[in-house]
This record gives sequence, structure tokens and C-alpha cells, in this order.
Amino acid sequence: MSMAGEMLNGVALWLTRKERKEERDDAAIQAVLVAVTATQTYSAALGRGEPASHKLEADLAQQWVRAAVAIRRTDPALAQRLQLKAEYWTNPRSWSERDVEATGIKLRQVSEEARTLLGTRS
Repeated sequence: MSMAGEMLNGVALWLTRKERKEERDDAAIQAVLVAVTATQTYSAALGRGEPASHKLEADLAQQWVRAAVAIRRTDPALAQRLQLKAEYWTNPRSWSERDVEATGIKLRQVSEEARTLLGTRS
């Protein structure tokens, strides 16, 4: 293969890797936003006086785990906090407001960070 052909192959490989990273990053941000939206929906239902649902809370915990795993390469610190958010949803009544604030898992804060990630590109 000629030098020019090797360079073209190298550029094509680089572009493919870049596209894969962008797709992975987009999927990670989507996973976080899905968890945020589902949590906001459940929190609104609780605010309307609907009863707590252990099944929905377990589903939220799983969504936060998926979001944590998905975002780990893009933002490892956020991934750690999202895992704490998952642990929170395994038994939210055992967490104090102080615990939630100290761990940085308030829904508003996580939501703002996710929206910030929407506007970033590597």
C-alpha cells in the first residue's frame, strides 16, 4: 500500500473511532437524562400525594445504575455520584436531606450537570 493509502486508512480509522466515541457519549448523556426525567416524574407524583411505590423506586435505582455505567468514561466523578443516586433509590427513606446534599445527588444538581453535558463535545 502506498504512503498516501496508509494515511487515508489512518484518517478513516481515526474518524471511525471519533464517531464511536461521540455515539457512546450521546448514549451516556441520554441514559442520565432518562433517569433524571423518570425521577422528576416520580417525584412530581409523590408531590401530588400519590403513594410511594417500591417497584418504581427499584426501577429508578436500575436506571441510575445504567446511567452511572454509561457516563463513567465521559465523567467518572459524575458516574460515582449517579451510583450513589442509585443506592439512594434502594431505600430513599433512610437518607436524610443532609446526606443527599453532602453526596451531591440532589436531583436539581444532577439535572443541571446533565444539561451541561448536552452542550459539550470532545
